[in-house]
Amino acid sequence: MIIYRGWGFLALICYVASAVVIGSVLNWGFGIDFLATKQWWPLHVIFFAGALLTYAVGWFLNRDLLEETVYEKTGPVTVLKPRHTLYFVRMEYWGPIILAIYIVAFVVYQLR
Repeated sequence: MIIYRGWGFLALICYVASAVVIGSVLNWGFGIDFLATKQWWPLHVIFFAGALLTYAVGWFLNRDLLEETVYEKTGPVTVLKPRHTLYFVRMEYWGPIILAIYIVAFVVYQLR
């Protein structure tokens, strides 16, 4: 089950869309199949572009924070929350998170 608020689910779609678009450009334009090649740079480019796209879309969507009023014992308190989240993490943070996971997985694979 995916827990999201607003347009938070777009964080996953941005990664998949960038992989499809950049993979298609590399395959049709340059004849490079990024899944079959022995070079790593096409996959690095795809993950970096996905992180950049996810961060940019998340930053754009979360420019204005949502004002939520919480009533406590001392009275009403206004809390600012992001409008678009995925698993309670702001959408723009998913770009660097997935890029960091990819880098760790790549380093572990190379050291194996």
